[in-house]
Amino acid sequence: MNGNKFSSADLHKSDVEAIDFGLAVLSPRWTSEILIDLSAGAKRTTHMLRDLPGISAKTLCQRLRRLCELQLVNRTTFPEVPPRVEYNLTAKGEELTSVLSALKVLGKELITASQNISGRKRGLKDVRVESKENAKESTASVEQELGLSPEHSALMTLEHEVPTHFLNSAHS
Repeated sequence: MNGNKFSSADLHKSDVEAIDFGLAVLSPRWTSEILIDLSAGAKRTTHMLRDLPGISAKTLCQRLRRLCELQLVNRTTFPEVPPRVEYNLTAKGEELTSVLSALKVLGKELITASQNISGRKRGLKDVRVESKENAKESTASVEQELGLSPEHSALMTLEHEVPTHFLNSAHS
């Protein structure tokens, strides 16, 4: 992400782990909304809570802490009474907003294509519902194939929810 235009020739099978990690960073609810909000400039926590209706203070702080750990967001504390804290995007964070812009364009195209196929307006909620239904069908067939009870399957799902290569690369 150094400002260059990339093509599919830049992608290799060995890039999957890095791509999956990048998607995992963006996937927790509110992460992209926080990055978009900060793309307008430095903000205090209270301003972000106002700008992002529905997010809890706990979730906002967790997401901001993670984005700071990944060096996508800076946290600046001012020596005042009461203390004032502001967050802003780092250079890496600003580069990531260009990726979000490209994903927005692709997302709009995919929504349009999906609407054309189904003949009705579809959004992310529809895609999530379909994904859950497909996952339930897949889980049921795997359970049956392996002779597992639903309790065992639920434990396997929780155990494998986060691929291990995310955990290993996040701490290295």
